[in-house]
Amino acid sequence: MSDYTSRERVFASLSFQEPDRIGKTDGFWEDTLGRWQEEGMPKDVAAGDYFDFDFDWLYMDTSLRLPEQLLEDTDSYTIREDKHGFVAKQWKGRSGALGYLDHTIKTRAEWEQNKHRLTADFGTMARVNTVSYFQPFVQWPTWEEMAVTFQRLCDRQKYMLLMVYGPHEAIWRMHGFSATLMDYALDPGLLAEMSRAHVSLVIETLALANTYGIKPDGILLAEDLGINTGLMFSPQAYEQVLFSEHRRLGDYLHANGITYFIHTDGDVRKVIPRLIDAGVQVLQPMEAKAGLDVRLLKQECGRHLAFMGNIDATKMSGTKEELEEEVRTKLEVAMAGGGYIYHSDHSAPPTVSFEQYLYLMNLLNKYGVYR
Repeated sequence: MSDYTSRERVFASLSFQEPDRIGKTDGFWEDTLGRWQEEGMPKDVAAGDYFDFDFDWLYMDTSLRLPEQLLEDTDSYTIREDKHGFVAKQWKGRSGALGYLDHTIKTRAEWEQNKHRLTADFGTMARVNTVSYFQPFVQWPTWEEMAVTFQRLCDRQKYMLLMVYGPHEAIWRMHGFSATLMDYALDPGLLAEMSRAHVSLVIETLALANTYGIKPDGILLAEDLGINTGLMFSPQAYEQVLFSEHRRLGDYLHANGITYFIHTDGDVRKVIPRLIDAGVQVLQPMEAKAGLDVRLLKQECGRHLAFMGNIDATKMSGTKEELEEEVRTKLEVAMAGGGYIYHSDHSAPPTVSFEQYLYLMNLLNKYGVYR
């Protein structure tokens, strides 16, 4: 029996020590869990508990807190106005990206009219919850209620990771994806101002949460910067709009003993050195289809960066031999000397059967143990 709690295990690994085994967590598409429940996974047990993962998750809502409204509800989809400042179509019973139809902030004038809403103390409702900010129509707890929930979670002795949009992700949901990419060239000053306001809200919310005894072990900045072929914008645009705010957040997290994770899809290798300069300590999920390979990154980054992910989700629905090769060869490099947490290279898709995923868990138990 291990002497490590989940929380101790993750802390040890992220400190480049070798505990009893690697830490584990993962993400799943909604219809993946639906399939697995049909194939025998218990419905009354959370996936993280069933697979003995080491993380509990919190979520920070950095939205404009606009009124939410259901505009259309059919058998196959809904259309809603969201608190983040967009109108979107969402298919029922299927995972996948929303269909964005409109955005609240199209102009600088509309930004000026709405930016006051980005305040940590927004009425009596907390901006931290155990329910994802992706979910619409959620009744958020008061800070006092969330403090009670947080203390209950602490008793589980899991590593507490708080997920929040990064400035790029938050901006384009208010401003529109295409408009945001255009403004990296046409109006970077507006994006820089929006970025500053967003990071200030994150910092102020963490500080306010701390007064209620709510302090996560780590923060995962959800900040997709790339696609399969490279960055969404130039490295120069990253420097002009995002780097200083990524670093300002990093300075706050380091000063307060909170580990800095970043989630970014795509091929972001060109900005990894600058993410390290910004204070990022853990890179997640390292998409294999975008050319990222934790074996190479481990050699290049050494102890400057820990890693979480890179197990190719497409291999999970391949042959057992392919999956074992994927797990064995990546873990033997990535976990050496600590600094690695298991996660798929994105989220487990519904093409993966429950049986296949259980086989993956067995592989992690076989190859993810320190001897």
